[in-house]
Amino acid sequence: MSDHTPKFFYKSSSVSLTTVTLILHLATSHYHSVQASEINSIDPITNTVKIDQTSNSRKKVRIAVLDFDYSSIGNPMFLSFIPGGGKGISDLMVNELVKTGQYSVIERSEIEAILQEQNLGASSRVDATTAANIGRLLGVETVIIGSITQCDLQIKNSGGGVFGTGADVTKVKAYVQLNARLINTTTGEIINVAEGTGKSSQKDTQVRVFGIGGGSSTRNEGKLITQATQQAVDQLVSTINSGNVAKGSGGITSVNAIVADVSGNTIIFNKGTTSGYKTGMKVSIERISKKIKDPETGEVIRTLTQTIGIVELVDVDAKSSLGQVISGNDFEVGDIAKPIN
Repeated sequence: MSDHTPKFFYKSSSVSLTTVTLILHLATSHYHSVQASEINSIDPITNTVKIDQTSNSRKKVRIAVLDFDYSSIGNPMFLSFIPGGGKGISDLMVNELVKTGQYSVIERSEIEAILQEQNLGASSRVDATTAANIGRLLGVETVIIGSITQCDLQIKNSGGGVFGTGADVTKVKAYVQLNARLINTTTGEIINVAEGTGKSSQKDTQVRVFGIGGGSSTRNEGKLITQATQQAVDQLVSTINSGNVAKGSGGITSVNAIVADVSGNTIIFNKGTTSGYKTGMKVSIERISKKIKDPETGEVIRTLTQTIGIVELVDVDAKSSLGQVISGNDFEVGDIAKPIN
């Protein structure tokens, strides 16, 4: 054959055009349509089409991100540092989800049109049932509803001096915590829950000599909160991806609980269905053994724990869970509970 013969005919004169056409027809009817770019070759012995399984033509999960609620924040004034507030955080989520290549995310204009039709203003709180209804109208498989649970700035001033020379130190720390719930629009079930936290800090020092100061003070509150917010969003998206949402599986919530009460073999935790906890789930009870601090900032950068036992949840409501001890003993209020299945 000439050099212009298609590659899948090369060294395969026994494969007829009719056979190849039939093979391609069968391949395109199996699970998804095959693009030309996905065909690597045809096996000349088995007459089977080799498909590139890494192709970008895989079906993406259609998903919608609603604006984050901030009603649980005691002092929302610091939200002014985040462009758009709750909408701004939703936009950051959309950007990061799109970057993963796993999701087809609905445009904000489409979501706002549906919210207007359903008489749901920007200030309306959306629960799982309402989110599922909105998602079905949008034609998506999953809806993300979220809350800003913390948005704070801590400013600490300190200083000292001797013999007319001293220094004033200003430390500014920004803290942002986000919570997101993923709703299956078919069942209305919360299929995954994720938390994201972000911290950013800055220290300024001004030196004084006989009352005359030197140095600069650049607190940059807005920049610090923006950085902390981006960290929290990145952590949320990472957790969502690890929960296999793109594969249609709910996964296990990443939210840890705290032991609130111990009575014999009955343990009560401070997390419930709104955090992804459900009856039958098992949690590992762990106790903090050591906290590692950053020698420069003094912030805790890693917490070491030791496993004490396993508890199975037998009764779960919106804000709490009750479990029975499977193994271990000497549980205490304040111990950490990590979901394991």
